[in-house]
Amino acid sequence: MSICVCGRIKRKCMDEDLLERFLSDYYSSGSDIIQENNGSCVTYKIVNSEDDVIISFINEKKAPYNVYDSNIIGDEFEYVQLILFDIKKEEATKDKYTKIIRFLIYLKAKINSDILITSDVHNDMCLLKDKEIIWSQELSLDYSQV
Repeated sequence: MSICVCGRIKRKCMDEDLLERFLSDYYSSGSDIIQENNGSCVTYKIVNSEDDVIISFINEKKAPYNVYDSNIIGDEFEYVQLILFDIKKEEATKDKYTKIIRFLIYLKAKINSDILITSDVHNDMCLLKDKEIIWSQELSLDYSQV
């Protein structure tokens, strides 16, 4: 069983190759990135000595499947691209979440688009908007020290 953390990207601003380059830059040089194209979704498996991460990228979500009811903004958040981080339930630690949030902050600086971070466990976690991070008031753990 696994838990998903999602980066919901407001506008279309990258493709599979660019995301792979960002993943390579972010994760250590000792990591292997295995890419598999499944048509509407591209999956990356990142394997290194620390852990292995499975990341799925959906290049374009269309209405009505591209709307998330966000507690942070108190309204619907419309997004075009989606990155899913699949974490094994028994490995879902604060450190894992923090590493994913850090990657999405890094990505936000590269792509210049708002990103809403959500998870199966926490619902809304935070919204990366402009140069600020808006944290959910409903989080049970404090991830704001990323």
